[in-house]
This record gives sequence, structure tokens and C-alpha cells, in this order.
Amino acid sequence: MDAVKSRSAQAAGYEASDAQLKKQISLFGLIALAVSVQIGSGWLLATLAAASLAGPASVLTWVLGAVFFGVIGASWMELGTMLPRSGAGVRYPRLTHGAFVSWFNGWGYLIAALSLPVIEVQAVLTYIGGNWPELGLLTESEGTMILSWPRGILVGFALLVVFFILNSLGAKVLSESNKYMTIWKLVIPVVAAGLMFTAFSSANFTIGGGFAPMGSGAVLGALASGGIVFAYAGLRQILDFGGEAVNPQRNIPIAIVVGGLLIPLVIYLLLQVGFVGAVNWEAAKVAPGDWHALLGSSWSSAPLLNAITAAGFAWFAIVLLSDAAISPAATGWVWLGIGARSTYSMSVNGELPKAFQRINRFGTPIVALGACTVLGFFFFFPSPSWYSFVSQVSIALTLSYLMGGPVLVVLRRTAPDMPRPFRLKRPVLWSAAGYVASLLLIYFAGWIPLINLFTVVFLALPLYGAYASVRNGWSRKLPSWLYSGCFTLAWIFIAANGGWMFNRNQQQAPGGWPVELYLSAMAIVTALFLVALYFASNAVGRRNIRGGVWIVVTFLVTLTVAYFGQFGPLKTPLLGNQIDIVIMVVVALGSFFWSVRSGGPTEELTALLEAEKAKSSESAEAN
Repeated sequence: MDAVKSRSAQAAGYEASDAQLKKQISLFGLIALAVSVQIGSGWLLATLAAASLAGPASVLTWVLGAVFFGVIGASWMELGTMLPRSGAGVRYPRLTHGAFVSWFNGWGYLIAALSLPVIEVQAVLTYIGGNWPELGLLTESEGTMILSWPRGILVGFALLVVFFILNSLGAKVLSESNKYMTIWKLVIPVVAAGLMFTAFSSANFTIGGGFAPMGSGAVLGALASGGIVFAYAGLRQILDFGGEAVNPQRNIPIAIVVGGLLIPLVIYLLLQVGFVGAVNWEAAKVAPGDWHALLGSSWSSAPLLNAITAAGFAWFAIVLLSDAAISPAATGWVWLGIGARSTYSMSVNGELPKAFQRINRFGTPIVALGACTVLGFFFFFPSPSWYSFVSQVSIALTLSYLMGGPVLVVLRRTAPDMPRPFRLKRPVLWSAAGYVASLLLIYFAGWIPLINLFTVVFLALPLYGAYASVRNGWSRKLPSWLYSGCFTLAWIFIAANGGWMFNRNQQQAPGGWPVELYLSAMAIVTALFLVALYFASNAVGRRNIRGGVWIVVTFLVTLTVAYFGQFGPLKTPLLGNQIDIVIMVVVALGSFFWSVRSGGPTEELTALLEAEKAKSSESAEAN
């Protein structure tokens, strides 16, 4: 009887919070949200970023990106229609793998959600500051234009506050206003691409060493570092508004395919082909064919504006500059709302204080929104440049995509009778393919972004041990706090001595540890912490840790391969000739099947299934 009451309470806690949310977002609103998330700063800056890394072959990166995310998105379509929930990506892993994986996944995704409004603000101020340098919004640092202190960064703070005010007015205001902004955001890129085609030079597609002057590896590397992953990463984010969507079972899959894949693919292909063909080497003051030099040229602050101006359409500058403010700002506005819903969902999971579930009269999780706004201020400082920040944000986003496949396969086993309006055929095949694609996209970002992001993500471990585990009674307070404190100090010591963290020149600081020492120290400290916390935990706590060891090991192995592979810092990679990619595919498959084996029925899933069964019974009796 007590167990039944406990599960009923869990179900109430999991489901009742969503009852306060208002279903206000239509199909067109969902599509507009997906498009708005994806056509933000990416269309303004990713064209040059990708071209500087892969040359004319950057066109292929957009097609590859769509293919990768199409495979990844298949699992999420079934999950999104089966369990439409606000902050869905944070909540699903709790049902299948328990609290440890849920915390780790939520922490990584929260970092991305907090970073996205900041990077969109950076894009706005980069375009405006590059066109009007007298405003003093930008300054040069080691060859890269970054936001200046105090003026540029303080203006960035003010824009975040504006996003907070707009989001606080509710999902309906967000959705309805975003519809009109999305129409604008579609028209202007198409017109910009058309103007660039008037100055099209086919010679640009072979100059400087052929169509792929940097090689096939550069095409893959540009997926993350060139902003392609960043541009497509809104594919799954509409699920985070599932609890506020009208008819989510029908509308979510349509919105994912149309707004998440097809429209962005067409827009970005037009822009990339147009930009490559319109590059005026003389106007950019770059040697013809020196694609990499574009990143440090005068064109980097406003690539499309410069290309269109060089093509003879200076009159279009005011329109493009207007969109340079509107497009990223609208995307940042939406992303701050997503961050608030992710924080809200972590609170529903019991991973953050219940205060974050507080809803204002407009149906917005207002405390979570305020917290995300304040925390966003701090993200301006480590990487105050769009170009240096985009790859790290891309990885943070893709980390959350990893969980789609394992969650889907485990739910097929543990909740086979749950209604699935969209049922994926061959679920294990699609889930495994999506998992491999996600991990490869993370790997393609390269060593520097990986080591920076993973160091931050691993700080989720002591937070879990000191807060979530203790709060839920899974481990004893004193040893948990002691182990978490020791891990935090050790992790800071290792990160500082490694010499890789937050270096704008993307190089190791002088005197940094040899990588063998660095990686070994990280692995040993992490293993010691997990073992110590495991033995300090009760049966539930131990089960949660066992359910998530696979993700910690996967990240450490990925980091190791990244250093010795073709995207690492070694001039002659030990894992060259695509060997590293083969290894990563094998690692991904092993990790996937380990993750599926680690999942199983959880208290939250049992409670949810009982609640769904009760709803069905009540509905049958009413009829």
C-alpha cells in the first residue's frame, strides 16, 4: 500500500506541474519556432565559418548536416508524440535510466540552453559593431573580433534582460510574435542569396586547390566548428514546448520534418552556394583561394553584408543589418524560453529545487526564466566571440541528442503498450544509427572544444553527489559532501594545470601537462569519485549510478581519441587515415548497446504508467 501511494505521489509530481501550462502553440507556431531556432545567427556567420574551414566543399557540409540530423531526429519523433512534455529532452532519460544519467544529461543540455541566447546576442553585436565601429562594441583579441568590456558585454546583458521580459509574457506571445518574425527571417535570406548569385563566379569553386582544398576531413570538421551543427540543432527543441502544443501527437512530427529539416536545408544551401560564388578576394583583401584567411579578414564581422555590398547592392545593407539584429535576437528569445523550460523540467525531476516550477499568470516558469537570465550573464566572459564559441555550444546541444536512441529502445522494452501515434519501424537500427551520428558530430568538433566543454560538463558529478543524491536520500550527507568537495578541488587543479581551458588562441598554455598525464588524472579522479559515491549510497543510489557509468566512460574515451585523431592538436595524428572515425563508430555502437542494457524500469516510469492506466479507466467509465 505504501509503495502504491509513493508511486501515485511521484506520478502527481511528474504530471501535475504540466497541468499549469497552457496549450497555446499551433502547428504553424511549432514550425515557426523550429525555423526561428535554426535560422538565427547561423545564416549570418556560418557561411564564412564553414567556407574558411572546408572551402567550396562547405556546401556538402549542409547536406551532411541534414542527413545526420534526419537520422538523429527519427527517435525523437516517436518519443515526442508518445510523451509530449515541456522540457521533454531533460525528462525522458529519468524514465529509463534513472537520476544519475538524467542529471548528467540535464546539466549538459542546460549549459547549451544558457549559452544559446548569449551566442545569438554576440552575433547581433558582431554585425552591428562591425558596421559601426565607433559604437565601441567590439575589440580585437589575438586576431579575433570579440565583444569589448565594458560596453559590448553590458549591451549584451541588456539584450538578455529584454529576452527575459518578452518570455515572461507567456508561450502564446512567444509563439504568435515569432510567426511574423519567422516570415521575415525566411524572406530576407532568400533575397540575400539571390543578390549574391548576381555576382556568382564559378571559378571560386575550384580556386585554391580544387573543390575540397582542405581535404575530406575538413568537410567533417566544419560540421561542428563551422556552425552547421549549431544551425541545425533546433531540430529537437520544439519537443521542449510539447506540454504547451496543441495536438502534439500530430503536430510535432510535422514540425520536426518541415521546420526542423527541410526549410533550413533549402535556405542554408542557397546561402552557402551564393556566398562561395560571390567571394570577392580583392574586396576582402585576401589572396585568391586562401579560404582560411577569410576568418581573420575584414569580412568576418559581416560576411553576407560584405559579399552583397561587393556585388553592387550597398542599398540592401540597411535591410540586412535590420535582419542581423532581428534574426539572432528572435532565436535568442526562443532559446531563453527553452532554457527556462529545461530548468523547470529538472525541478520536476527532483534535480533542482521545487521553486523553479513556479508559474506566473501567463503560464511561464518565471523563477526558472529569471535564473537562466542571470546565469547567462556569466557566459559572455569565457568566449566573447561567436566564432570561438560556436563549436562548444554545438557539442553541448548534440550531447542531449545522444539519449534519444537509448531511451526509445528501453521504453519499447519497459512500456510496450504505451500509445505511440508515430511508431518507428526497426527502432533498434534507427536508434543505433542516431546514436552513432550524434557521437560522431560531437567528435568532429575537435579536441579544443571537447576538452573545454567536457571539463565543465563533468562538474555535474560533484553537484549530483552533493545535492541530488543527498536530497533524495540515496547517499549519506557527510561522505557525499566530502567526496564531492574533494572531486571538485581535484578537477579544478587538473583543468588549471592542463593548460587547455578557455584559451582564445586555441592552443595549450605554456607549461601545461602532457596529455597522457592530463587524461590519466581525469580518468582516475572520476573513477575514484564514482566508486566512493557508490559505496556511500543505498540500493536506489547504486542503481542510479550503475545506470549511468556508460555515459562517463563514453565521454572519456571520446576525449582520448579526439586528441590522437585527425581533429586533435597533433601535426601527425597517431590515428590518421580515417582510423579514428572507424574507432569512434565502434565506440559509439558499444556505448549504445551498453546504454540500452543499463536502462530499465524506474520508479518514475512505473508511476507514470499507473497514472496513464488510471486516466484510461476514467475515460472509459465516462463514456
